[in-house]
Amino acid sequence: MNKRFVVFAAIIALAMVFPATQAFAGGQSEPAVSQQVIIGLSLPTQREERWVRDRETMIAEASRLGVDLRVAVADADVAQQAAQVENLLAQGIQVLILAPHDANAAATLVEEAAADGVPVISYDRLILSNLVDVYLSFDNERVGELQGEFITSQVSSGNYIVMSGAPTDNNAALFKRGAMKYIQPLADSGAITIVTERAVDNWLPENALNIVENSLTANNNQIDAILAPNDGTAGGAIQALSAQGMEGSVPITGQDAELAAVRRIVAGTQSMTIFKDTRELGTAAIQAAITLAQGGTVETNNVVEGVPSLLLTPHVVSADNVDLLIDSGYLTRAQIYGD
Repeated sequence: MNKRFVVFAAIIALAMVFPATQAFAGGQSEPAVSQQVIIGLSLPTQREERWVRDRETMIAEASRLGVDLRVAVADADVAQQAAQVENLLAQGIQVLILAPHDANAAATLVEEAAADGVPVISYDRLILSNLVDVYLSFDNERVGELQGEFITSQVSSGNYIVMSGAPTDNNAALFKRGAMKYIQPLADSGAITIVTERAVDNWLPENALNIVENSLTANNNQIDAILAPNDGTAGGAIQALSAQGMEGSVPITGQDAELAAVRRIVAGTQSMTIFKDTRELGTAAIQAAITLAQGGTVETNNVVEGVPSLLLTPHVVSADNVDLLIDSGYLTRAQIYGD
């Protein structure tokens, strides 16, 4: 099987958010399943709400299209993910959708798949290997830009805590790179002081809680803004603030539009989140896998680190536009506001 597939073209222009049943790649017809297709899916975790949604979406789409989808979840364990991928390859899968726990370590898994003639879709997190066939994600540097633009518009002077995601996740570096385009110039000018700059191991809220607790103690609670890379870490930060009676007084970013985070936005304790409609991403992944399994070409709209990429558009959600999530069907009004 050809190890690199020819790629071209466009994804939906997202002036609005389309539902998961939208036709593949900007309205083009979805791939027909002309034969039994076996797809392997390896996910890094189910600890965050968004990864649960990814799994549910892909299972539903595979079922709808009559695809045999075999799912493994690594529970944030590099060795477990490696063993699970090897098992999937041994089952004769035709395509591997791999969302890595560790972007560097997963390169070995891509090599194993390539040796077996199995194309690899790097899902949401870019695997650092030139053997990856297609990368499907959101514009992750743009995610960081949106976070950085938002927080600096809220707080243009004072003390900042800057947290980034897990060092094993390449997306974390992209998020931070984008955010620092807005934060670093203010730091260089002396308008803001970055009093704490730390990565959050494994994206764990409790690690974010500890970082913020320590920073509050070291700075006598004089914290004016917090860059939190996702909603889980934002929740940990807010817990630390709450212990000091400061919840709602310090602008905090987030990402993933988790229900708990959206409720915090409505309550005024979290300032924003980034909506990445994983229904679109999961649907696109299954349909791309079918295309690759049947020898077709996957349409992309970018190249990231030399890998043909299909990048979807992220959106800011704040108290001003929570209805975006309701109108798109991602969350219901009752879920957000209660009955």
